[in-house]
Amino acid sequence: MRIVISGIPIDVQKKNIKNMHLQVKPPDGHVVISAPLSVDDKAIEAYVRTQLGFIKRAIAQFQDQPRASKRQYVSGETMYIWGKQYFLVFKPDNQKNRFEIQNQNIILSMSAKSTVKQRDAYVKEEYRKILKEEIEKRLPKWEAQTGLKCDSWQTKYMVTKWGACSTGKKKLWFNLQLAQKPYACLDYIILHELTHLITRKHDATFIAHMDKCMPNWREIRKELNDSRLDYYEAQDESPLQKLIDQSRYDDIRDAAIAYIQEERSGDTKRLSIVDMEIENVIHIEQPEDGVIAFDVIASCDVEMPSASHKGYFNERWLKIHCQVTLGIDMSGFRIMSVGNCEMQEESDNDRLSGELVPIISSDQFEDEAEKFLTRYCPDALDKPMRVPIETIASDMKLHVIEDVPLSDDLTYFGTIIFDNVNVLDKHRKITIRNAKRGTVYLDQRVSYERSVGTKRTTLAHECFHWYRHQPYHVLMKMIGANDNLGRAIQCQIAANTTDSDKWKAVDWMEWQAKGVAPRILMPAKTTCLKANQLLAAYGGIDDASIAAYENVIDEMAELFDVSRQAVKVRLMDLGYSKAEGAYPFVDGQYVRGYSFEAGALGKNQTFTIPYADLFKAYCFDREFKKLIDSGQFVFTDRHLVLNNEKYIVRNQAGNVTLSEYALTHMDECCVVFSKGYSYQSKYQGAKYYTQFMRNAAPVENQVEYSFELNTHNRTLLDQIQNAKRRSEALRKYPGSFAETLVALQKERKLSNKQLADRSLVGEKTIQRLRNDEAYPTSVQTVLALCVGLKLPLPEAEMFLGKTDFKLNSLKGEGYVYQCVMGACAENSIYEINEMLKENGITPLGSDPGLQ
Repeated sequence: MRIVISGIPIDVQKKNIKNMHLQVKPPDGHVVISAPLSVDDKAIEAYVRTQLGFIKRAIAQFQDQPRASKRQYVSGETMYIWGKQYFLVFKPDNQKNRFEIQNQNIILSMSAKSTVKQRDAYVKEEYRKILKEEIEKRLPKWEAQTGLKCDSWQTKYMVTKWGACSTGKKKLWFNLQLAQKPYACLDYIILHELTHLITRKHDATFIAHMDKCMPNWREIRKELNDSRLDYYEAQDESPLQKLIDQSRYDDIRDAAIAYIQEERSGDTKRLSIVDMEIENVIHIEQPEDGVIAFDVIASCDVEMPSASHKGYFNERWLKIHCQVTLGIDMSGFRIMSVGNCEMQEESDNDRLSGELVPIISSDQFEDEAEKFLTRYCPDALDKPMRVPIETIASDMKLHVIEDVPLSDDLTYFGTIIFDNVNVLDKHRKITIRNAKRGTVYLDQRVSYERSVGTKRTTLAHECFHWYRHQPYHVLMKMIGANDNLGRAIQCQIAANTTDSDKWKAVDWMEWQAKGVAPRILMPAKTTCLKANQLLAAYGGIDDASIAAYENVIDEMAELFDVSRQAVKVRLMDLGYSKAEGAYPFVDGQYVRGYSFEAGALGKNQTFTIPYADLFKAYCFDREFKKLIDSGQFVFTDRHLVLNNEKYIVRNQAGNVTLSEYALTHMDECCVVFSKGYSYQSKYQGAKYYTQFMRNAAPVENQVEYSFELNTHNRTLLDQIQNAKRRSEALRKYPGSFAETLVALQKERKLSNKQLADRSLVGEKTIQRLRNDEAYPTSVQTVLALCVGLKLPLPEAEMFLGKTDFKLNSLKGEGYVYQCVMGACAENSIYEINEMLKENGITPLGSDPGLQ
């Protein structure tokens, strides 16, 4: 239950206890009250109001606590050990994890694929070793000096305290972060916690003892409290663990007491559990529909009988295996077994997270699709067929409503309703009122050629949500989650391609549905069966031409009732690498299909690149800029190809396109690009990168294609290393810009009108420039003339050099213009301007105000 007093949300937990307990918890100061079952809500509210002063002060204290920014564990970050600053150097190593100090550096060696969470966990364990080693040296000295002795001590990662003392158990706790602070800070905390063995409070007795043993303790305390605690996110307790703690704590505690007492049934002296804490909920599984099984890990402080008057305490860790039937509450909860903590073997049941989201890796998508079809359409696993996803939705008792506008900006293509709710868009505007449970809404305005936008793929996507993600919804309802959380899943066109460490439950469910939906409509076994059968008529998988692959894609798209792109992507997923060249879809349009030698492309590699990524690579990759500036490559049909008559042909207007030979030998003449995502861009941090991305054309799913100097691209560069540069054979044109323009037109036999049509520079402007009149012009006009004249890069640089314009003075815009001159100048002026306008760059041609 949650109440709000003076704008402060407060979680109320009713338990079988005698007294009321109020806690303001780290790291953000959220408030929790534990109250006896007999206390009514009004009494709880009255109690909270008497404590408002304390609550507000405590919240302010948490909010004012200085914390470091979130660590990513990459080279260049600063780290501290015993108050000394070091610089982190990350070295990829798949063999062995290492944490070493070398001079001013800390060398962290882990797998390059390790996540931030994995690196953080490893570094914390290294800090634990460092801290323990020092405590073992210093604690005995302070015990000897003070005459105070603890029975035990432990290290723990704490978010608000540097240390703690359990006076009854004489047990001390030390924060792992102390290993980052000077030695004097550790001495202060050791003395501080030992002193609490005399008195629990910071009273006169405490202060006198501290003054006696460490006269400067106040200065050390100030230094410690002024230093920063680590960054911390409030994700320490899963919703399921929170629900168990709130509603079934007493059941867990009673089971733990019964188990421990049963162990000592022959002992005449009874023991008792003084305290129990639910530490974690793990091994969450779904053994059958509507049932969740899990292990509760509990730590118990047990008072053990002894011969002396006073007993001693022992810490026990237990594993309580539980099951619950999903419903509106925890009434279906039952404890199946209790035992000591030990390793548990993997089970064949479906694994779930603490939010009851299925734990599914990408290599399990095929299995998930097969399980779905085994249940709803087993025939699709035996023969190639159109999967009747509409019938399946009906069998699942889903009501499908089409042509519903789900957002003003076409953000969502589908929504599934798990509980009656008003559906809101990202601006908190109601888009659907009184949406009913079990309803699927489709917005066909956003349908487009990509598979994610088709009606059938969207419907398969929503059906998978209903099939696998209902436990999450039920849990959110049981814990009383506010707003729409868990009641509906709105499916966006653009996938969440941010760092997966930052994903929330809904992001993971969306990723799973996007991955499984196309596999439901095109099961692996039957898709391969049909593809092999069709390709056999064209000579087989390896010998079939690209035209044959496109015919096969069309036939399969009709059979399975999905889009061309869905079939192409599915074939590539299943190992038909040659399908990469079929129906290339770039910058919102198809370009001509192509073929290449088997094995020429690796995973996530392609010969195509959108113009936005071409400009980006030129601006921020020095090696790629050198390649373009060589003048030996031409950008055409969304490929970067060697500028050789063997690979390109020119039409009557002088515009270039790929030759038939090039289209069947792409590995021989085209640059290879690597596919990734802009959130992990290799260019991040480069000067002007943020400004460039702000102006760049939006890219579907934040996909980014970048240049790598790999073996293939090095081989291409080797072919042109010894080529004689055109600049060396460049004819000496007359000195002035006007005379050079006249000479170039004459050489190319272009009239003013023809050049105007090719360059979008007005005829009058061209004549004025030829006459060398004192007439204002722009860099866009000069560059447009370079395009109209089809000048290779060295000649374009010469021509521009006869003006007062300098591209390098235009910063990011100038780099894009240079890329156009180096790789795109033999394209039409219309195509070039389309590229420029999409990226927020001024198009080429005359300034209308000057004509």
